[in-house]
Amino acid sequence: MSIKKELLSVLTEQQLKQLAESKGIAFTLNSVQKKYYENWDEKDKLVDIMATNSNISVSEIEKFIQTQKS
Repeated sequence: MSIKKELLSVLTEQQLKQLAESKGIAFTLNSVQKKYYENWDEKDKLVDIMATNSNISVSEIEKFIQTQKS
């Protein structure tokens, strides 16, 4: 598992959505992606999609996690 994916897995589903919104990440899926993710847990799907998104870096995720602990 990638470092990015491990960090994202620490967050709750709500925190993942909040982070995605703050970074302007949209979860629009095409028909192939919808079929691929159809039996996935919502949190796992968010983590997988965000882990492959180049608009968010490991350091940004780390900063977000730190702000959530405060």
